[in-house]
Amino acid sequence: MHAAGGHFRASGKMAVALATSGPGATNFVTGVYTCNIDSIPLIAITGQAVTAQLGKDAFQCVDMAKICEPVAKKTYCITDPCKVADTFRDAFFTAREGKPGAVVIDLPLDVQNADIDFDPSAYKPMAFETPAPDAGEIAEAIKMINAAKNPLMLMGGGVVLAGATQACVRLAETLNMPVITTYMAKGGIPVNHPLNAGHAGIQVGQPIGNKVFLDSDLVLGIGCRFTDRHTGAIDVYTQGRRFIHVNIDPSEIGKIFPADLGIVADAKKAIAALQAEAEKNGKKSTHVDAAALPDLRKELARKTDYDAKPINPHRVFAELNKFFDGDTVFTTGCGITQIWSGQLQDIDTPRAYLPSGGAGCLGYDIPAAFGAAVATGKRGVAVMGDFGFTFHVQELAVCAKNKIPVIVVIVNNAYLGLIRQNQRGAYGYEYAVEMAENQGMIDYVKVAEGFACYGERVFDADDIPAALDRAVKSGKPAVIDIVCDPKVDCSMGTALNNVKEFVY
Repeated sequence: MHAAGGHFRASGKMAVALATSGPGATNFVTGVYTCNIDSIPLIAITGQAVTAQLGKDAFQCVDMAKICEPVAKKTYCITDPCKVADTFRDAFFTAREGKPGAVVIDLPLDVQNADIDFDPSAYKPMAFETPAPDAGEIAEAIKMINAAKNPLMLMGGGVVLAGATQACVRLAETLNMPVITTYMAKGGIPVNHPLNAGHAGIQVGQPIGNKVFLDSDLVLGIGCRFTDRHTGAIDVYTQGRRFIHVNIDPSEIGKIFPADLGIVADAKKAIAALQAEAEKNGKKSTHVDAAALPDLRKELARKTDYDAKPINPHRVFAELNKFFDGDTVFTTGCGITQIWSGQLQDIDTPRAYLPSGGAGCLGYDIPAAFGAAVATGKRGVAVMGDFGFTFHVQELAVCAKNKIPVIVVIVNNAYLGLIRQNQRGAYGYEYAVEMAENQGMIDYVKVAEGFACYGERVFDADDIPAALDRAVKSGKPAVIDIVCDPKVDCSMGTALNNVKEFVY
């Protein structure tokens, strides 16, 4: 499931994941949830006992359609072979139409083995139209933007899904609006674009993004959901500013807080309509931060050029930014390493950075990198912590067998660092979050070699580029285990105006 999700997110091409019945199928649930909450369309097909055994506690017989119902866009259990073709047609339509999502099809064994009349050449997918915006609402949006002193554009993951990032940046240029990207839209605007204001948020946010957001009096949010790790305290987030919310799903508008103007539309169509209206109007904003953004990025950038030993984790991301080029797709899952990654990695293009967003899923990183590499032919780089590495480490064997160029970069701090930080901050103690053995007794290099991959452990920051180079030149999937300072925390807070910064 994670590989299929990574495949779509990197390429825009749907994938299908298949699993056996019982525990094979239930292991899909986390992947279904991960894809669905991040609006990734795919089909999950699970095996099932024969229809006569349904509901009778037969071996490996479990109601997958019902189990997945709360975390999928739609689920089916097909008990009539004559309905297979129509169900699959409806499933692919449902996965792609409107707000995309994961669809589960449970297939009993007797249904799988049945003969049906079906002519593949006559098959036609169900067509669907994405909603266009209301012209009056578009005109009102431009009036609101023109009336604001410091309007801001918030580019969400829906803009990436719609293939509209370039059009979104062009609209920002026309209106002279700073652009903040949500975590799911990272890479939607080039790092050094004059209007790039980074991320806002209480975890993967950046100082520049939080400052520019707090300076704003109007937010044009396109294809975003206003989720908790982005907004933090809602009163701080909303106070003193108006919101225009564009989303393809009407249930998203007003779900977190009321929008001053809600526009139900496909992101690409809404952006095109806003562009036409903006050009007709011809007015640009004089946002207080717009001209200063390039200098602000330098002034407010977090420090990464540490020479410390043990290695400061921030330095790892500085080296990743310098070493890898545009033919790379990064993945990351959950925890303190994922937060550092979101804060510190520079990504210039959409679909080149694939985090587990809404689920924050440990074990996502390696299989998603595999799927992205298969889909694009690019190198997949999974950036993860030492504890996270062992969640799906077996996928390295799949990479090795299929010669898929995946590199795993372990930011090894021998801690569940985010949990430790939360324990200390909230309760004043830490418990069961340290494992010094991960930097000594546990040998990830041998693990890599045991799965027919290249492995190397790094103790000095200056050695990171050479280690990455050897990994690339090895011709194998690789694991680079970077031994880092166990005591380094990540910057975070409860509201955009109280993020605690750490400098070491």
